[in-house]
Amino acid sequence: MAAFDNEAMKSITAFLAFPIFALTLVTLAPQVSPTRQAGFDLPQPNGCHAVGTRAVVLRDRHRSRDLLVTMWYPAVEGTSVLAPYMDKKTGDALAEEWKLQLGFQGLVHTHARLLAPMAEAGPFPVVLLEHGSGVVPAIYTVLAEGLASSGFIVVATNHPPDSLISVFPDGHELKFTPYWPAEADRRTQGIAIGRFADEVLAADVRFVLDQLQEMNSQDHFWHGHLELSKIGIAGHSMGGTTAALATQEEPRILAGVNLDGSTYPGMNADVHPIPVHKPFLFLATEEHASGEDHAREYVGSESNTYYVVVAGADHMSFTDANLVSSRFTRDQKPDDTAFERAVLTSVLTRSLVEEFFVKYLKAGVAPDLDLILRVDKK
Repeated sequence: MAAFDNEAMKSITAFLAFPIFALTLVTLAPQVSPTRQAGFDLPQPNGCHAVGTRAVVLRDRHRSRDLLVTMWYPAVEGTSVLAPYMDKKTGDALAEEWKLQLGFQGLVHTHARLLAPMAEAGPFPVVLLEHGSGVVPAIYTVLAEGLASSGFIVVATNHPPDSLISVFPDGHELKFTPYWPAEADRRTQGIAIGRFADEVLAADVRFVLDQLQEMNSQDHFWHGHLELSKIGIAGHSMGGTTAALATQEEPRILAGVNLDGSTYPGMNADVHPIPVHKPFLFLATEEHASGEDHAREYVGSESNTYYVVVAGADHMSFTDANLVSSRFTRDQKPDDTAFERAVLTSVLTRSLVEEFFVKYLKAGVAPDLDLILRVDKK
């Protein structure tokens, strides 16, 4: 086993397993985000661009379905107001779900500026960002701001009823509703979940891609800025399943990332995994990687599929959740150790996802992902 040093980690062990690359992240060097007042700044984006953000509502008339979509993009440096982490209704819903202090969202400071002018260096590749069940797109802000600062336009769709809440500009809201039979056995529930992923979530992805094409040709702000020949998708948990499905099914998507999601729609071992034969990156917890179906679940080409196991991570480590909960859990003091660990994992996640998309959407390099230290042929 060999080792190397960089800003994000002290050592990485890599091995070829179940025909894909696997990296186990062993130790991380400290990199703590500064705190401000009673809250904190999210980790600083690490790209060369300032970041702008704006939200749009896309109406699918054929399915009678409205989708709230948040977009982060490379922007001109300016002084327009910084975007709130999330709106009050969404913050209140998340505080209730996660047992957080009310108003926590006002103490989390972002780096994206509302309605900032678009940077002129485009057009920019597009990365779709898919949330997990029972959460909201805002909890992926660290990842979204990082990708935007690195020259990608990030498109995060809120998918009701799978999201915790979707609050529209006119004030109406849609809340999470289970889309599986509550009293059924696990297999029956899994089939319903898999059907929802394919018939609703993947369909939402196709619809959003169609709308992006229209925006790129007709919308005054977005016109000509989206490089729609270079599209990737990243998703967490159920969003990771969506990312795998969409990468397989949608020819406009060139590469995908799955953050600790299953490639079995519905998480049933008797359902065939999604065969993804395009460039694909898996980031997983040790618990996920140790399952008996691991060898069958992660299928892909040896040349462009990466499987990264993040030591010590839990399922929500690939989001902002642990950053927030370590500071604002109700009736508990802030946990500095948990906060520092959450910063490390969120920054590492962002770095590896950025590397992957730089390689496959920008023809750049992925030095950490492609640094193979030891190869075991199974």
